[in-house]
Amino acid sequence: METTLSRTRTMKKRRRRNSPLTLLKHMLLATMLFFLLLMLAAAIFLFGTQKGMELREWIAGTLLTTQHDYLAPFTFLPKAKLDELKNELNHPVIINTTPAEAVDKPVEPMPAAEEKPRELVEIEDVNIDKGSYYFKGKLMYISDPQRVHLVVTERTDDRGDLLDEFAKKYNAIGIVNASGFYDPDGYGRGKSAFGVVIHDGKILQSYNPRSNQTALGITYDGKMITGNYSAEELVAMGVRDAMSFSPQLIVNGKNLFADKAGTAWGNQPRTAVGQKADGTVVFLVIDGRQPGHSIGASMKDVADLLEQKGVVTAMAMDGGSSSMMLHNGEAITKTSCPYYRGRYLPNAWAVY
Repeated sequence: METTLSRTRTMKKRRRRNSPLTLLKHMLLATMLFFLLLMLAAAIFLFGTQKGMELREWIAGTLLTTQHDYLAPFTFLPKAKLDELKNELNHPVIINTTPAEAVDKPVEPMPAAEEKPRELVEIEDVNIDKGSYYFKGKLMYISDPQRVHLVVTERTDDRGDLLDEFAKKYNAIGIVNASGFYDPDGYGRGKSAFGVVIHDGKILQSYNPRSNQTALGITYDGKMITGNYSAEELVAMGVRDAMSFSPQLIVNGKNLFADKAGTAWGNQPRTAVGQKADGTVVFLVIDGRQPGHSIGASMKDVADLLEQKGVVTAMAMDGGSSSMMLHNGEAITKTSCPYYRGRYLPNAWAVY
């Protein structure tokens, strides 16, 4: 009788151990243990290694250049480091250039046998894997700088133009976004640009040259200048079209990000405009915020890439979901904006 009772109790225990509820409890316990170990390993990596510190700096820099800058302190960087990142964003290095310094550098002549007529617009793919991140985009080379103009919205309602609307209106061969604009919640309508705007030699909007924004302009003879100039100074220097943003990337052939880690500005979709020593204007757009396609580039990435391509003067345009490039009326980059046609913009750099 005792043996039978013992066997019965043993079988009941086995059934309890093998019941679905017991198995579920064991699975939940194992899962919780796994995630606790994972969180411990992540904490050790983020707060106990140099790579982890760099990652937190990168995250903070990315947040500081978005509408979610208030989240940057939650990266738990030391206050001194966070202040350093903010200072780099708010007070970028500014150097004035002149048209002569920008483009009048000796250029090696091409052998006669290799000379051929240059296309007005040439497109080059950008596809770079940095190991810990990757980005894609397009470079557009414009051989005649006098064909590059700043186009501005003339709409009378409460919004700016889409890039394809600008392109259609001006029959533009190529076009990229330019100025930033008031955008408190990510739904800005792009009606009014920040900073200076000069169009066809007329000052449409001035700005305080003591701000952290710098001007980028093209003169009537196609030379690009950038620096801490007032609108009146730019017009006096023969500038036909100009706008302002920041930061400068390359001035007088000097890469201003050569000695920087690039974490302050984070990784984002980017737009930049520059000029080579022979006068060729260069548009660059990098896609971002799209895992599986392109994460985005740092300002250092953009400056280094343009320097490699022979650019001697360059400045960043508005980035993020505004970044986009069109060629012959068609988008050749992939915007991070939910709307496939991009955002409403106050102006753009166009080739026509």
